[in-house]
Amino acid sequence: MPINSSVQLCGAKARQNNHQPCRQPAMRAKNRCRLHGGKATGPKTLAGKKHAAQANLKYGRYTNTAILERKYMQELMRWRDDLHELS
Repeated sequence: MPINSSVQLCGAKARQNNHQPCRQPAMRAKNRCRLHGGKATGPKTLAGKKHAAQANLKYGRYTNTAILERKYMQELMRWRDDLHELS
């Protein structure tokens, strides 16, 4: 099947095919084919937007508060070690 040269190709780099570009035609007004994100438009409904916002919610060890607490404790430990070396 010959490829029409006037059609823009996807060009996304493949992981397996020796990093060759994808040869699928790109979606209209997009740079990628449907398999590489050309069809993705993001959430449209209010419920979909709310779900997307919750998807990246961080909790536990990776919250900003927990990170700042760890940094503060590390600084206190360094300060304690410096005092111990001076005495």
